[in-house]
Amino acid sequence: MKKLNVVILAAGKGERMVSKKPKVMHEIMGRPMIRYVVERAQELSPAKIIVVVGYGRERVEEYLRSYPVTCVLQKEQKGTAHALLAAGRFIDKGDILVLYGDVPMIEKETLKDFISFYEKTKSITFMTTDVPDPGGYGRVIMSGDEIMEIREEVDATRKEREIRRINTGICIIPIRSFSMLRSISADNKKGEYYLTDICRIGRQRGQSIKGYNHENAREVLGINTRKELLEANATMRQRVIEQHMQKGVTILDRNVYIESGVKIGIDTTIFPNCYLLGRTVVGSDVVIGPNVIVKDSVIHDNVTVEGFVTIEGAEIKEDVKIGPFSRADHFVYIGDTAVGKNVNTGLKQVKQKNASGHRRKKECAE
Repeated sequence: MKKLNVVILAAGKGERMVSKKPKVMHEIMGRPMIRYVVERAQELSPAKIIVVVGYGRERVEEYLRSYPVTCVLQKEQKGTAHALLAAGRFIDKGDILVLYGDVPMIEKETLKDFISFYEKTKSITFMTTDVPDPGGYGRVIMSGDEIMEIREEVDATRKEREIRRINTGICIIPIRSFSMLRSISADNKKGEYYLTDICRIGRQRGQSIKGYNHENAREVLGINTRKELLEANATMRQRVIEQHMQKGVTILDRNVYIESGVKIGIDTTIFPNCYLLGRTVVGSDVVIGPNVIVKDSVIHDNVTVEGFVTIEGAEIKEDVKIGPFSRADHFVYIGDTAVGKNVNTGLKQVKQKNASGHRRKKECAE
């Protein structure tokens, strides 16, 4: 098949977040949630990635400037179909995968399976999932793997509201069916143009509408509240820990906080209650003791950092040992040194050299 276009809908304010910043800019493990979605889209090698922005567009566009995406403005938030139409003139030949900027937990393999399912029929396909409490979500009325209709909750009957299969919003629209979006009306209680109405229109025109059910609801649902943001952070924290352990890092307790952008070499050991933040890079055969905070720093191979140490904006060269209760910050460079306990190092501190220009080891006083 021709390469997909990926359209990421990211225009909403997110009223339930009770925040001044755009919902998609709220962070999960140190990164705005929109970044995770863009990275998953990139992994599919699509023809184009289009991000539909709206509320707080300047902030979103500025963050995405370094990514190969096209940002399109939805001037008024009139619903998901309206948002997708806003992206229409930027879509290349090829079908359209619709993702959401507030669904950061989606994984590459899930999207690949979803696309494989779609390719069997090339029909309009929506991703569904089952939840114990479907309140607030559109209900999916199914017959086998055929979607008969997707009913938004405000428009659903009492019987339809008992359905636990819901619409995640993620879908693939064949390029031949894209024009049907213009037939969608805002004749509903919210006065919005629902993308899900393409199911009803498609069936009226004799098309088959498919539903792909994904079992892990947490992975494919949007984050709408601070509580859901907390739960997503907890899930992503465990996912990050698992990824590092699979790559040869020893983590002695799950009570550690390692942000998504942190890199750690093999045979490094992380003790409990550590925080590794920002653009931190940790080498191989490093020991990070308990209750250590490392932010935006580089720690080279064979370094030992004892407990209760804070390192920020520093570079620690190979074979250095940093004693407990020490602090290294403000772009400090430490090499060929053993730092005792309770030592604070400051701006532009560097390793010393002897008269011949060779490095010499220096012991820092406690």
